[in-house]
Amino acid sequence: MKIEIDLSVLAKFIAGVIGPDCEIVIHDLTDVSKSVVAIENGHITGREIGSPATDLALKKIKSIQEGDDEPFALNYRGRANNGVELRSSTFIFSHQNIAKYMLCLNIDDSKIKNALGAIKSIVPNYQIEDERDESFHNSIEDVSNSIVEKTMTSLGMTDLSRLTLDEKNLFVKTIDQSGIFTIKGNVQKIARMIGISEQTLYRYLK
Repeated sequence: MKIEIDLSVLAKFIAGVIGPDCEIVIHDLTDVSKSVVAIENGHITGREIGSPATDLALKKIKSIQEGDDEPFALNYRGRANNGVELRSSTFIFSHQNIAKYMLCLNIDDSKIKNALGAIKSIVPNYQIEDERDESFHNSIEDVSNSIVEKTMTSLGMTDLSRLTLDEKNLFVKTIDQSGIFTIKGNVQKIARMIGISEQTLYRYLK
């Protein structure tokens, strides 16, 4: 069953049901540099209308483009700029494998975690598994820089200007999985950072 719905109204509805500890965000993915078009309880991450898409959002956009059948991610770990950890879920609205809009819920579970602390003292082996990490930023440049830093850390790289040819190839292929190249200008940026031409970068991607 397919229906049409005003996502900004849906955001207000969810905020009214869950309360002030849940941020609801609507992204228009036609421009990831300022994708936030509606937001409720923005105090949780400090974002506002006009803020960019997150690193995880870029990865989900890429997965939709590649035909991933699952347009949502549930209960993963997010982190606000102030260090507060959030329980986040994302749903992508797409058409013909093109991501159009994204609905995100970011819940501050600190009150629940305080209660869990008491429970853990009774059940010491109780653990919460974290599936993935997401960072929230107020500029698309910060999103890109965060992705670069995470990729360097995961690959054990400290200086992109000193990579071997094989390392450059590996870096490009790895960072491509983050969806970073969906951001306009990042092909040129990454090529400059590792000292190759744009043509060479595209060759690595192929």
